Amino acid sequence: MAFPMRILRAVVLSFASLASLAYGQLSIDFVSNAASYIYPPLPNSSVAQGAFFAILGTGGKAPGAVSVWDTYPLPTSLGGTSVVVTVNGTTTAAFIYYVGPSWSTSGTQIDAVMPSTTPTGTGTIVVTQNGTSSPPFPVTVVTSSPGTYSLDGAGIGPGVFYNVASDGSEVQNNLFKTAKPGQIVELQGTGLAPAADPSREGAAPPKQLDVRNNNFLVDVWVGNQQATVLYAGRSSYTAEDEIAFTVPIGVSGCYNEVAVLAGPPGGQVVSNFTSLAVDPAGAPCQDADGINMNDLVAAIESKGSANVGAISLISNYSNLTVPFLGTLEWDEDTVNGEIATLNAQQLDASLGFTMAPSVNNCAVEPYLGYPPPIDPVLASVFGPLIYLDAGSSLSIQGPNGTKPVPKNADGDDYFALVGGETIADLLIGGGLPPFFLSDQGWGTGSWTYAILPGTYTVAGPGGSNVGAFSASLAVSAAAASFQWTNQSIIASSPIPRTTPLTITWIGGDPDGFVQIVASASTLQSGVTPGPTTPGAFVECIAPASAGAFTIPVDVLQSLPSTTTSTALLPPGSLMVGPASGAVTFPVTPFGLDAAYVFYHYAAGTSVAWQ
Repeated sequence: MAFPMRILRAVVLSFASLASLAYGQLSIDFVSNAASYIYPPLPNSSVAQGAFFAILGTGGKAPGAVSVWDTYPLPTSLGGTSVVVTVNGTTTAAFIYYVGPSWSTSGTQIDAVMPSTTPTGTGTIVVTQNGTSSPPFPVTVVTSSPGTYSLDGAGIGPGVFYNVASDGSEVQNNLFKTAKPGQIVELQGTGLAPAADPSREGAAPPKQLDVRNNNFLVDVWVGNQQATVLYAGRSSYTAEDEIAFTVPIGVSGCYNEVAVLAGPPGGQVVSNFTSLAVDPAGAPCQDADGINMNDLVAAIESKGSANVGAISLISNYSNLTVPFLGTLEWDEDTVNGEIATLNAQQLDASLGFTMAPSVNNCAVEPYLGYPPPIDPVLASVFGPLIYLDAGSSLSIQGPNGTKPVPKNADGDDYFALVGGETIADLLIGGGLPPFFLSDQGWGTGSWTYAILPGTYTVAGPGGSNVGAFSASLAVSAAAASFQWTNQSIIASSPIPRTTPLTITWIGGDPDGFVQIVASASTLQSGVTPGPTTPGAFVECIAPASAGAFTIPVDVLQSLPSTTTSTALLPPGSLMVGPASGAVTFPVTPFGLDAAYVFYHYAAGTSVAWQ
């Protein structure tokens, strides 16, 4: 989690005081842009000349040393550790910023700068610690590969942005201190371009020059609108980039996805996606899907945290084309209850209570194994969440009956597979009748996919932290009538990632939304992705009344190609379906400051991404 200098300077002392830890020889696991490294990078990942990059591995010596970069020259050795990069026969020494325990794994981490004098091309990285060198690890060095920082350090979710006032003062953007449409915002990142003067890169602060010209473009997209870029180049710190842009008019919401495209015309590289909070008045943000941060202002201001409950009703159905087995139908109906205390930092950095972007946006998130990805905040990036007890088990009642939703074995959140199958059930048999879908004829050739309309009620008996509650959510007949109208055309052949992809539909709740979910794994062969197999997950939200939504090219290009895979479980999928807004409980339960329930349904098929 290599934070930009503005943030990292505040934690230097705590990390510098870590005690030395002795390990064996360092083995490099992966190398990635330091702004978005938490998951192993996709195959087309690369490190730019002059960029911060992170090395994660196992073994080695982790002294917890941090270099304070206000002092030049910058070190090429820190805590007995050095890093060299060899490309096309030329070896350069990286400038070391941090050596110590990983911010997100149990291994060792090194944060360094790829010298701008490093040749471009394919080469190797070697780490030497106290005279012992790691095996060479492959790396690709390029001119530009932008990465933008996020508050959780994982390169997803709310980004590191600064709202710029008319007097030039700045405040960090978050859910409660939002940017206004038309306001200037500064973005923090790395990997935009080599240093303007590579010869002085390690000897003095960088020159702050705009890197844009006719042969090198830098574009910023906020949601589905292109922003006006005012400056793109180095900040006042080595390897840290700063991009100033104007928030497009009409943008609003808590999770507006921002992407940077940099490079020559026709050859721009897409960054990771982070989100920006925007409100027309600069007030606490609120989304059209029902989330309103004004619900939590009083709690955050009075106690620095908020107790929140979010209950999700999820139905995913897919036709999977499996080698030698033909087409398999996979339904998975789940109920998940996250009921916890979030401090202000966790709240600001989280992916949101509905784990979805603002309306008319697409979120791009990496994952390992199977989607959906885990919110890094829920994975204890900022320390463990304080989960709240609402009883030993919740329940969900609907037209297909009543199901228990027990607390997980670890005592944290509540979860249940209430219908359909797990992956294991799909491959070896088993599972349950659908719960959110019609179960008439299930298990026979007469069953057809049909969303079951009706009222679904989530209830909790109350526990030591949260009182008893009951909240209902209606799936209207209009929502159940939803039809994806161009599915057969899209799924009939590999889907190109170089042209926009338009999804069309009819029906759906006119006051509701449509969820579009695309995923692609890097798995090339074998049975199923392993727990460390990387992939990418895209989720778009659009008003159901629109009848169509176009996924832009920059989003599609974040998905890896799957056209050559022979894996048993197809590595690519595309699903579409109706989604509700987040409905607040009619009565907020005792012990909570806010509580929401929502549904996301999607149906689709395995696809090949080209």
